[in-house]
Amino acid sequence: MQAETDVSADYQRKTVRLKLRQRIITGIIFTVIVLSLFVPALFFPITGVVMAVAIGVFACIEMYKALKHGGYHPSRLLLIIGMSLATLVVICGRIFDLKVENTMALYLIVVCMYCVSCGINLPLVRPEDDKAFLNGMFTGGMIFYISFPLFCLVSALLFVKNGWYYMVIGLFAPWGTDTFAYFTGVTLGKHKIVPHISPKKTWEGCIGGSIFCAICVTVYCCLVIYRLEGEVEIGIIPYAVLTFFLGLLISVMSQLGDWFCSVIKRRTGIKDFSNLFPGHGGMLDRFDSTFFTLPVALLLALFASNLY
Repeated sequence: MQAETDVSADYQRKTVRLKLRQRIITGIIFTVIVLSLFVPALFFPITGVVMAVAIGVFACIEMYKALKHGGYHPSRLLLIIGMSLATLVVICGRIFDLKVENTMALYLIVVCMYCVSCGINLPLVRPEDDKAFLNGMFTGGMIFYISFPLFCLVSALLFVKNGWYYMVIGLFAPWGTDTFAYFTGVTLGKHKIVPHISPKKTWEGCIGGSIFCAICVTVYCCLVIYRLEGEVEIGIIPYAVLTFFLGLLISVMSQLGDWFCSVIKRRTGIKDFSNLFPGHGGMLDRFDSTFFTLPVALLLALFASNLY
C-alpha cells in the first residue's frame, strides 16, 4: 500500500512538472509571436493591424463556441457583419485621414448602433426563437466587447502620434499585473476576493499586482514617454504621481477584464475558451485583461497629447 502511494505521489509530481514545462514553453512561444508582430508596428503599423485582426478572429470563434456551449445561439452572420463594420471604420479613417477623435465618433455611431440593433435584427430572422432578443443582445455585446479594444489598438497605431508607446502599457501591463498578483497571492494570499468567480484570487494578490503594475507604468512613463516629445510642464514629480495612479487604474481594469471572462466561463460551463495555447487556454484567456486596458491606454495617449 505504501509503495502504491509513493508511486501515485511521484506520478502527480511528474505530471505537475510536465504541465509547468508546457506552460513555460508555450508562454515563451506566445510572447515571441506577439513581440514579432507588435515591435515592428513601431515602424510598420500594418503588422500591428495584422495582430489585431488575428486576435479578433480567434476571439470571435472562441466566444461564439463558449456561448453555444452555454445554451445560447448568437448569430454568426450578424457577428461577421459587425466585425466587418468595425474594420471598415478603420479603413475609412485611414483613407480620409481622419483624426482619432473623428474615427472614434464614426465607430460609436456605426458599430455601437449596429450592436444595439442586433437585439431587433435577430428576432426578425428567427421568429420561432423565443430567446431571439437575448441571443441578439449577446451577439451585439460580443461584437462590441471584441471590436472596441482592438479598434483602440489599431487607432492608436494609425492615428495617434507616438501611440505605439502607449499601447505598450495597454498590452503588457496586464501581464505584469497577473504575474505579480500570482506570486503575491501564493506567498501572502489568505483572503478570497471573489471565490464564486475566481476561487484562487485573493485581496493580497489583487493589491500586490496593482502596486507592481503602477510602479512599472510609472517607471516606463518617466523613462520613455516623459522625454519622448520634451518634458511636460507639470514636472517629473507630479508626473510620476499622476502616472502611478493611472497605473493603478490600468491594473484594476486588467483584473476586471479577467473576472469578466471568468464569469462567462463559469456561466457557460467551460474551463478555458480553447486549447490554442496549451497550458494557457485560448486567445481570450490570454487577452481577457488586455481588452479592458487597451481603451484606457488610448485614453491616456489622448490625455497626454494635451500635456506636451
